[in-house]
Amino acid sequence: MPNAILESVKDFNTITIFRHVFADMDAIGSQFGLKYYLESAYPDKKIYCLGSNCPVSQRNNVTMDEVDDDVVASSLAIVLDTSNAARIDDERYKFAKKSIRIDHHAQVETICDEEWIDDKASATCELLALYLQENKVNIPVESALMLYLGLTADNIRFTTNNVRPATFDAAKYLFEQGVDVTKVEQLNFSKSIEDYRYETVVRNHTILNNKFLYSILECEDYEEYGLNFTDAKDKVYCLAGIDCVEMWALFTRMEDQIHYSASLRSRNIPIRDVAMEFGGGGHECASGIKNLTRDQVDQIIEILSNREVA
Repeated sequence: MPNAILESVKDFNTITIFRHVFADMDAIGSQFGLKYYLESAYPDKKIYCLGSNCPVSQRNNVTMDEVDDDVVASSLAIVLDTSNAARIDDERYKFAKKSIRIDHHAQVETICDEEWIDDKASATCELLALYLQENKVNIPVESALMLYLGLTADNIRFTTNNVRPATFDAAKYLFEQGVDVTKVEQLNFSKSIEDYRYETVVRNHTILNNKFLYSILECEDYEEYGLNFTDAKDKVYCLAGIDCVEMWALFTRMEDQIHYSASLRSRNIPIRDVAMEFGGGGHECASGIKNLTRDQVDQIIEILSNREVA
């Protein structure tokens, strides 16, 4: 299937690459990792990464492209790392001549003309790296760097429960393409002093109910440290690693100062069903929801606080 899908690239002079809103490193890494590979393999084609500039793109010194509607309409659209149509950051993908989706989330709807979905993979970057490895392709180091960044960010240094032997095959392949793993570590996991101090605020707001730990943060909590909403909501990782906690969540007030987003995580207990019940989605043990009311936040807290723990 991957070979059949990506063979379509040869038939188009213009490729537009899309990803989800509130982009994380897997979204940006897969977008630009694919772009840099395609530019080296097909120098006569025009390759564009579309979507809003965001903290992750800025941190990695990449800039989203701007094109008019006619360019998109004549292109092959490739949608990466996106579980449902509502989350695509630029709805013009639907006007492309042909569309393809490559993703590692559980499939909840068909978005594109052709789709390669593998929800056993730890990252979309993993899927792209495995495809390139299978086809014995040598890629530019900047492509390998972006893919490795997305891979290790999404599986948190190979520690999530969807890491599999193929994950390490992907990492080995990218390392062989010249990735500087020290640079990756710094780009992915180093933090500013403001980030460091805000993580303390997140921990200080925690409440533990049974095996469920959660924290609710307001706009003024993260704005005081110069953080924006996107950076603030990603701090869910700082609630992980506690012996007595099986599930954890970070609820962050959104920029509209009305709604909350939820980042839900667990060791092994499924929580995706809760996210889907409230209009979100993701993986079995790592899901997200946006545009929640405070009453809905309280409902989610009650559900997860009472969820059976084996």
